[in-house]
Amino acid sequence: MRKVVLVAIFFVLLPAVAAEEPREDQSEFYFTRLIYRGNGMRGYRLGNDACGGGTWRTDSPDADAKYAWGIQRLTGLRVHYEPRNPVHSVGIMDPALFHHPFIYAVEPGSMDLNEEEAARLREYLLRGGFWHLDDFWGSCQLDNVLEQLHKVFPDREPQDIPLNHDVFHTFFDVDHIAQIPNISNARRIFRGDPNAHTWEQPGDRDPRILGIYDDHHRLMVVITYNSDLGDAWEWLDDPEYPASVTTLAYREGIDFIMYSMTH
Repeated sequence: MRKVVLVAIFFVLLPAVAAEEPREDQSEFYFTRLIYRGNGMRGYRLGNDACGGGTWRTDSPDADAKYAWGIQRLTGLRVHYEPRNPVHSVGIMDPALFHHPFIYAVEPGSMDLNEEEAARLREYLLRGGFWHLDDFWGSCQLDNVLEQLHKVFPDREPQDIPLNHDVFHTFFDVDHIAQIPNISNARRIFRGDPNAHTWEQPGDRDPRILGIYDDHHRLMVVITYNSDLGDAWEWLDDPEYPASVTTLAYREGIDFIMYSMTH
């Protein structure tokens, strides 16, 4: 008799299990900021260039919210977005790091990695992760970024990525490397300031996009040096920020994302 009762209960519960609602979060992509520590070099100068940088929160939350909307609109990807908390971030030592194949570090000119953090990032990248470093300017900040990357990969040097590489043609075709200015410089140019310029540090003004490859020539790290893609994402609706520059920044950023998801 007991077996009959248990079987009856099973069949009563079965329709409820089969009709269970799907998970609310059906996201295909998370724009994830990397949380890092700084080394306190703000204000220090090397030659004509200032060293230092901002924090991992720079440009948030507006850049995150607008960029997530842009990625979803332009690609059709279901992008994770919480209106009340649009900044999705992860620490280097957080186990959740390995749940997110794409991470973004803004203003890493003063980033400071210890050995444990460098080893964790090395493991993350060699296991298929992708890291975009953006918005740092001048030779002093570049030297610090290269020093931190050397901790992660002592045997791999960043190289300029040629424009015929897949990363520039995965979704959009990017055929030139332009300097993406910060909002202050963009407004000065728009307003006709004769002394306005797109660069930030006078000692090294040219924009470059560099990368670090794994043993199979997959890009693991993309570095947008002497450019500020984050400001272009954040200020896309500002009438004084040039639409042509915003368009290029979205194209570059989305190409990096699509490359990370397909290679």
